[in-house]
Amino acid sequence: MGKEWIGKWKGGRMFAGKDGRPVYVLRKMINGRTYTIHLDARSEAEAEAELALFVRDPEGYRTRGEAQKIKNESAVYMDAPAVARYLEHMRSKGTTERYAKNVGFYLAAWADDFAGRDLRTVTLQDLLRELKKHKTARKNRITALKSFCAWLREVEGAMTAGEDASISLKIPVARPEKSVREKGYSIETIERLYRAISGWEFANFNREETRRRTDVQCVRDVLCIHAKTGMHGTEIERLARREGKVSLVEEPGEIAATVTFIHKSGQVHRQSIDRQTLGAVHRLQARGAAPVDSHIRRVVRRACKAARLPLVRFGELRHSFVTWASECGQEVRPKSGGLPLAAVAAVVGHHSAHTTKRFYENVKVPPMIKIPINLEHPEDPAQLAVRRNSVRLVKSA
Repeated sequence: MGKEWIGKWKGGRMFAGKDGRPVYVLRKMINGRTYTIHLDARSEAEAEAELALFVRDPEGYRTRGEAQKIKNESAVYMDAPAVARYLEHMRSKGTTERYAKNVGFYLAAWADDFAGRDLRTVTLQDLLRELKKHKTARKNRITALKSFCAWLREVEGAMTAGEDASISLKIPVARPEKSVREKGYSIETIERLYRAISGWEFANFNREETRRRTDVQCVRDVLCIHAKTGMHGTEIERLARREGKVSLVEEPGEIAATVTFIHKSGQVHRQSIDRQTLGAVHRLQARGAAPVDSHIRRVVRRACKAARLPLVRFGELRHSFVTWASECGQEVRPKSGGLPLAAVAAVVGHHSAHTTKRFYENVKVPPMIKIPINLEHPEDPAQLAVRRNSVRLVKSA
């Protein structure tokens, strides 16, 4: 059965729909081309409004239903596949697995807040409202969201700056934690902790054939590297995975080797280490990975309880190292000698040693800060002598 035309309107004709309501058909010829479009207008006034939009841009005109369909198909969601692609992008740029997992945790919370909602329709007020629901980690939550949205804009091309409300979010300025509470530990505390870290036997489901002893040497090794170098936990993880470069010193004295990292910024960081630290690095590399955080916390909790110490957090050992270095550290230079950059800068006429460091520093063996800390445990492996003709121990980053 053909259409039952029931009248005309400014832009064309009308016929009765199945529900008896008029359906407005737009029929126009523009530049020799005939357009026939079934509008989804509910009144003649709405049909005339659609006609005005059509006349403005006949080629780009879409009915409201078509425009909504296109919008839905191009919607940007923070769902599991999108978050997984972003985390993989982070890993490809050299982000550590631990940091990627932390970002994934905060993005999962945002995904719950905006499940099924097009991110392009989210407003700044929406974001602030959701942030108020979470009492902790505001900075981390905002940083994770802004970095994810920046990836959507700059890598995926899924949204524009005008559609991204996260751009207006301000990352809170971090307050130095020391202004809130005391941070760091005494040398005596870390020495006592090191001596108290011992393994224990356990069996799975009380079966004797599964009995074994907990591996805690790896925890002592991580503690040693933290306390004697002030390295970040992520740097120790990279060392254990054989990233970066460890080079033995040709004429070892108190400095046994150097450790070199290339940061994401491209800057090279080189640090000298002693024999005990070098032994700890070797053992972690032989293990293939640093111990996971949960294992470290479990071992440290038992050791602190046994030694009657307050709980020690490895994340604060970098602060402790800086404090010890400023209070009682000694500068140890390689046997071949060398002068501080400040002295070199004065001779060559640089106003600041930073200029000398930026353009001319290529020191193979930088000075080492020696801390008067004695880390001993009866179960520690004996320190091996450093061999002059050793080959490169790990691959470059």
